Amino acid sequence: MPNTTHLPRVTAEDVRRFADTVEIRDARAFAAELQAFVYERVKAAKLHPPMEAETTTQALARKAVALRASKRWAPTETDIQRGRVVLLTTFNQPQNLPLAEFAKLANKSRQQIYKDIVARRLLSLNVGPRGQKLPDWQLDPVKQQLTQTILQKVEGIDPWTIYRALSEPLEGLGGRSPVDAVTPGSINDVAETVFNVLSVQVH
Repeated sequence: MPNTTHLPRVTAEDVRRFADTVEIRDARAFAAELQAFVYERVKAAKLHPPMEAETTTQALARKAVALRASKRWAPTETDIQRGRVVLLTTFNQPQNLPLAEFAKLANKSRQQIYKDIVARRLLSLNVGPRGQKLPDWQLDPVKQQLTQTILQKVEGIDPWTIYRALSEPLEGLGGRSPVDAVTPGSINDVAETVFNVLSVQVH
């Protein structure tokens, strides 16, 4: 049997490129299906060199159609409530600081912090009338510069999506989150990784 273990693994981040073509409800499951399909094609190519009429592009399209939901998914009331609980849990984590506390630690006035948020120099989270909180990583100049670089280029993407893209581990960064991986000399490279996660092309 042909050896396919040398092929790179398809990740959940990889399948985001299909987001404009097909609705993906489970990125991990889609990645697993796509991985199996790629192995299948490689094995077939080695065992039966190009005799098949179906091209890889056609096969991928067929696979995508097969994975497409027959009816567009809409969240139920339970889904919405569960999602709100997740947001509140994250919002209340100790690393997310109330605006007044963040301003004090940053040695700035509240008014200046508000201005920085409006100017997209700082990332701010909010859940309804509970006020704003700011991730404490922005007290670090390098991490704040990474955050600002992202904010300046992704207008229109909601703060929670940006927060997750910056704070969740990525395989491309050795299992570290962008804010944990960034260094003074790698801001642009790490930012590019975040743009890829957000499916944003920056020229």
